[in-house]
Amino acid sequence: MSNDTPLFSRPVRVGDIPNAGRRFSITTTPEERDAVARLLGLPAVADLTAKLEVTPFGRDGLAVGGSIHARVTQTCVVSLDEFESTLDAPVDIRFSTDGVDPNAELDLAELTDPYAEDPPDLLVGGQIDLGSVITEFLALALDPYPRKPGVEFSRGEEDPASSPFAALKALKSNDE
Repeated sequence: MSNDTPLFSRPVRVGDIPNAGRRFSITTTPEERDAVARLLGLPAVADLTAKLEVTPFGRDGLAVGGSIHARVTQTCVVSLDEFESTLDAPVDIRFSTDGVDPNAELDLAELTDPYAEDPPDLLVGGQIDLGSVITEFLALALDPYPRKPGVEFSRGEEDPASSPFAALKALKSNDE
């Protein structure tokens, strides 16, 4: 296996999808979940499944819709304790040979309408990888600042005398 081969891969060729589309029910192996956890910087991924439908899009593209379900272990940003959370996320993405190359420079003028539909992603080599799609949508569903349930952030007691403004006030008092 080369270093460019993802550890969680489910390739689908455009020519293998009938006009009516095709349903995929994907269950990951422990090795695949470990690879996804490492890639996303998570302590663990206990469960990762997807129910997807792949349909033709345009002349030579594919559309993927459905949902993913995951049980992941995250690290609380407040307490640094690990905790398990469950995620259910929708999947909706399109691929086309004339889609947007993710490595190309962005045209900021195209990003002015926040309600505009996303352009299709670039379809390369006549296939897509459902493993990559699942991993991407899991990453998007993760809370970037996860908190263990019941944990609150508290600032603690501040000593007003240690405030930088208190030092400025003291300087002003000395000048008067």
